Order: sequence, then C-alpha cells, then structure tokens
Amino acid sequence: MAGTAHGGHGPDITQLGSAPAPSWLTEQSAERVRAAEGPAFDPAEYAARLDELRGRMSRLPLDAMLVFRPSSVEYLCGFHTAETAPQPLLVTPSDTHLYIPDLEVGRALASSLVGNLHFCGYADALRGLELFLQHVASVLPQGARVGVETGHPSTPPRALDILRTHGLVAVEPDYLVERARLVLSAAELSRMEEAAAVTQRGVEAGVEAARASGVTDSSVAATIAAALYDGADSASAWGPLVVGGRRSGIPHSSWVGDPLVGGPTFMEFAGTRSRYHAPVMRTVVREGPLSPADRRLADLARTAVAAVLEHAAEGVTASDVATRAGKALGRLPDDVMFHQLFGYPVGLAHKPHWMDGAPFYLTPDNHEPLVSGMVFHIPGSFRSFGNACVGLSQTFVVERNGTRALTHGAADVIEL
Repeated sequence: MAGTAHGGHGPDITQLGSAPAPSWLTEQSAERVRAAEGPAFDPAEYAARLDELRGRMSRLPLDAMLVFRPSSVEYLCGFHTAETAPQPLLVTPSDTHLYIPDLEVGRALASSLVGNLHFCGYADALRGLELFLQHVASVLPQGARVGVETGHPSTPPRALDILRTHGLVAVEPDYLVERARLVLSAAELSRMEEAAAVTQRGVEAGVEAARASGVTDSSVAATIAAALYDGADSASAWGPLVVGGRRSGIPHSSWVGDPLVGGPTFMEFAGTRSRYHAPVMRTVVREGPLSPADRRLADLARTAVAAVLEHAAEGVTASDVATRAGKALGRLPDDVMFHQLFGYPVGLAHKPHWMDGAPFYLTPDNHEPLVSGMVFHIPGSFRSFGNACVGLSQTFVVERNGTRALTHGAADVIEL
C-alpha cells in the first residue's frame, strides 16, 4: 500500500493500491480545494450525528458501520458528488474512513468532514471493492461485527462476501442510519423551509406557464425546472412531472410534448436546498371549471391532505393517522385508484428519488409513534384510471401539538 499523507487541519489521506502517487495532490492543493466549498452544515452538526450513530451501534452491538447509501454518507460526513460508483463510509467508535476513486478526492476535500480519506485509481474503484474492503479489514479486529444496510441498491451484494472473506461479520442493522435521519434537527428544518420556498417558485412558474396559449406539458415542465434551478444549490432527485388528459390517469406518466387542453393537469416536483427536498403536488385547470367526475377526484384529494394534517402530531401512531384519513375518505368509487399511502418521510435525498430513507410510512400497518421533527409528504393523488388525475399535497413537519405545512399555499385545484 502506497501512502500519501496530508498534514494541517484536513483528513489523513492514504492511497490504496500500487499506482504512483499523484503529483497533483499536495498539501497546498488540498488546502486550496478544501477552501473552495465546505460542508453544508457546521462541524458540530456532523459530530452530533456521529455521536448519535455510535450510541446506536453500541446498543446493537456493532464494532463498526459501513455505509453505502450516498445520502446517508452525506448525512454523516457531508460528502456528496455526481459520481455513482460505490464510495462507502466506515464509522468506528473513534474514527471515520471515506473510500473514494482518485477523481473524487477533490469532492471529498471540498464537501466532507472525515478523519481519513482513502483513494485508489478510478478504474480500480469502478471494477471492484476489494481494495476498499481490504483496508476496512485492516483497521478492524478479526471477527468484528460490521453493520451493512442490504435493503438499498447502493450496497453491492458482493461486499458482504468480501467482508466475510476477511474475517468480518456483516450484520443487517435495520436502517440504523436512516432511522436517525427520520427526525430532522433545527438546522435541517431550516434547509427544508428554504427548499419549500424554492418549491413555491416552481408552483408559481408552472401556473403562469400553464395560462399561456399553445403550451405543452413539456414546455410547462421546462418552465418549472428553470424556476427550481434558478438560484438553487442542488437539483431535485426526481421530476418535475407534468401530465394532463387521459395520460394523467396512468400513474407516473409525465410530459411528452402534448398540448395542454381542458380539464386537470397534474404537476409534481420538489425544490431543494443542500439536497433537502420539499415535494408538492398541484393541479391546474384550463378552460372552465372541473367536470363533476373531476370534482369528485379533487374532493378526495383535499380530504386526504386535510385529514393527515389534522390528525398527525407527536405521539400519535402512523397507523392512527392513516386509519383516520381512510375513514374521512370513505369507500372510493369503483373507477378511482389511490395507493392508500397517506405520507412518506422526506428530507435529504440523492437520486433516483426523494423517497430516500427508512420505510416509515403513514399506513395502517405502521404502529410506530410520530416524533417531533419528522417530515412527511402527503401524496394525495386520486385517479380515474386511464381518464384523469387530481393530485394535491403538502410537505409538513410533525410538532408537539400537531403539524406545520412547510410547502406554501393551499392544497387545492388552481383554476386558470
């Protein structure tokens, strides 16, 4: 193993493998890169997150946690990049180790707070994890219990075999990091509020674009995207979706260049701040009021959103919220489809979707209590299958005595 040490206040940097040490990585260049950006939060925020994780690790018990999910890596140390190759973070009781290709050294220095950076050649990192996990084994005792989340596609299945080959015991930690992420700190809620303001710029842009003659679902989506990106610091992990007419009655259809005509047009997207997402659904109507059939969909969407916001609060179980919302809806008409999901957690997310955390849903089978600081998106989308859709939503935070909507404006149909 060839080593490249970096002094100063940054991480210790080690090169893995047998390639020559890169001439471009010096103490001076590393300091220059570190000063170019910085992490999204203060060091104390990341220290508190690591302390909380280490407490959970000791209770399982685990000797270390090997984190592959990119959003959870960012949550713990700040590191984020456009690269999608596996770049795990090892958390031990006393240190952190981030494993990256050499092309990501700059991103790691610019965005993360870790004790150690370990890199290898870009091609080596793309081909396999052996170098990374061999080093993991070198810093842990034989037989160490290592938590590895297996329920997310960012974790390569062969990583478990490699760990076992090196005498380590891979343990499924039941979303250990992701469960901590369900409750947002004050600093994170501030990011969510900023993200919601960006979301509202998208709503206003989309509504104004939909008023114009000759527009298409694609041109409205482009206008929304421009509003979300203008002045933003990060892109949404998904969307925007814009779809009208009969195609809107097919879930997750989106823009294809169709002209906007009469009836409801469904829009769903999220503004972001530091990759914290505040999603929203809004529905606009051109050329007159809704038809009776579409008014029925709108009534259902409004009822679902209002019921969740009314009944959710600290200490109330997710199942109670979902059951009460279901009772408020009553029996759905035979042609109407609804997913029976009254909310899912949102916050920090990386592609491919803003649903990027523990599966803690507002459904009748989740009997866990809500906690202040949890943030949910209510996907109130009701469809007459293959005919039409009305979708309304809010992103809200759970508080001691109820809820507070983070996204702006009423969850209602917007008639143009």
